Amino acid sequence: MVDRPIVQYLVQEACESGIREVIFVVNGGKDIIKQYFSSYQYSRQKKACRVSPIACENLKELESLLRVIRFRIIKKNMTLGDGHSILCAESYLVREKAFAVTMGDLLGLGPKPFLSQLAEQYALTGAPMVSVERVPKEAVSRFGIIAPAESRAGLHRVLDVVEKPRPEIAPSNLALTGKYILTPAIFPYLKRAYREKTDNEVRLATALKFYAADYPLFAYECEGKIQDTGNKLDLLKATVNFGLTHKNFGAEFKKFLKSLPLEN
Repeated sequence: MVDRPIVQYLVQEACESGIREVIFVVNGGKDIIKQYFSSYQYSRQKKACRVSPIACENLKELESLLRVIRFRIIKKNMTLGDGHSILCAESYLVREKAFAVTMGDLLGLGPKPFLSQLAEQYALTGAPMVSVERVPKEAVSRFGIIAPAESRAGLHRVLDVVEKPRPEIAPSNLALTGKYILTPAIFPYLKRAYREKTDNEVRLATALKFYAADYPLFAYECEGKIQDTGNKLDLLKATVNFGLTHKNFGAEFKKFLKSLPLEN
């Protein structure tokens, strides 16, 4: 998207948030991510970009990530939902230490990385943190929605999580937006969600619902906007939004958009 793969935006967000180990959970047979974030592939790209100054600049950004981030790839044989993907990574995580989760098609666009904002709130509360964003009431059926309590300055104690509710029964319009700071205490609830699944899908939202019934869970409205890239129209919107903020050609791109003879 724009001048780099979407996955690189996610890794850059993690790096800027102080994270130094990134675990990808992918379907078996998908080796492109492993190839992209490898020193061998980097050496090949370096040779290929000698004729392009722009490509060389992009390669420097990739090189900076390869220097500081340790990458792990976990291949799974089944596609059973985001909760199952997190379960696959359990043995690779440090016991009793918090970890971040970000969904592969949701990018944060704002002045500060969403994961960094969530980590700051986690440090203040000591409780797991999820990102939320206000959506139109008629759109709540597309999202996991929280039931908030004790709300203050964008921080909400979560009483419940309702998956894709009808607008008339939704407890709020605060939607989960795919960024999380969790602790290993979530894994018993993910395993419960696995045991109790009814549609062959293990959802993190279900595990969070179970967790919130027993322990404090908080949601935070991060400064910025979540940009979905999971379908063609949203990907097009994301390309425009990220293009407008690009340090090299954002201003020129904005002039171009303004020059278009758009109909009212």
